[in-house]
Amino acid sequence: MAGFTEEHVEQWRTEGWVLIPELVPAEAIDAALDDMWRVLPTPEEFHAGEGGSRQDAFLGGTDQRRLFSEHDRPDEDGPAFRNEQFLGQAMFPFPGSNRLNRLIVHPNMVGFAEAAIASTDLLIYQMSIWAKYTGVANYEQPHHQDHNHSVVPPRTEPDYWFMEGFLYLSDVDEDVAPTHAVRVSDSGGGMEVGVRTPEQAPELYAAERSAAGPRGSYLAYRPDVWHRGVNLEREGGARFLYGISFKQANQDWVGYTNVQPRATTPRFVRFVESCTPRELALFGVPLPGHAYWDEPTIDAMAARYPGLDIEPWRAGLGSGPTGSGSPGCR
Repeated sequence: MAGFTEEHVEQWRTEGWVLIPELVPAEAIDAALDDMWRVLPTPEEFHAGEGGSRQDAFLGGTDQRRLFSEHDRPDEDGPAFRNEQFLGQAMFPFPGSNRLNRLIVHPNMVGFAEAAIASTDLLIYQMSIWAKYTGVANYEQPHHQDHNHSVVPPRTEPDYWFMEGFLYLSDVDEDVAPTHAVRVSDSGGGMEVGVRTPEQAPELYAAERSAAGPRGSYLAYRPDVWHRGVNLEREGGARFLYGISFKQANQDWVGYTNVQPRATTPRFVRFVESCTPRELALFGVPLPGHAYWDEPTIDAMAARYPGLDIEPWRAGLGSGPTGSGSPGCR
């Protein structure tokens, strides 16, 4: 259980959410930041207006902004969803050294998901980074549960668990918008559509706890957890998260980020070529020995991803699936 404890697993299972400080070592985060700065401006660049094209998505009129809701654009202060809160998102895979891409399969994080969900047959279904900068928006949100990860109402029994999560790519201190979440023992559990304002549910706001933590921490939560974003208060501040979420492989109704349209892009090819069979299984690639594979299909896989070690698939022909257990790194 590298980087986490049985207590972390138990808290996620019983209370719905847990923050695991420095689950991924800070050195691994720091080594990946140059790749992120190719996509997003640094806080210093952004607040100096020197982010160039990387800054364009945060500027200009509302027609340049990611639409969250056509009818919920409040002008008043207070907790509310605002379109501008959802700027600053970028989808996997990313350019650069491949270190930012490799964080998504870090064995500590995958190992925790496997232990908490009690399954090694998992898929990564969300993979995007999200930046927030002081002054772009009022980031104060109402309490809500995430219903937009499933096309059916989520069930909360263990057989149907899936894990939403954010890996911290920067130190998320109290003044740079740490997520606030409520333990299910305080909320009563269950799923409810809609938001809850302070006037509607003062008990949720009284029971919420901050998920502030250093870079490398992982905030893992279930869909039945009431949570909300809060505003950035630090002058010149910023916050960077990596949305990395896991589901059981048979949960076809759960999803968020679709990587198939990017499966032949140079960035994705480079990522695939750095992976083991078990890591690729997290993206739906059948393990060696699966009935999907025959010699022509393995040859085609080798042609698509020339740098991938294809020998495990050749060795697995006719043997049944292999490679169970937590993924390793190459």
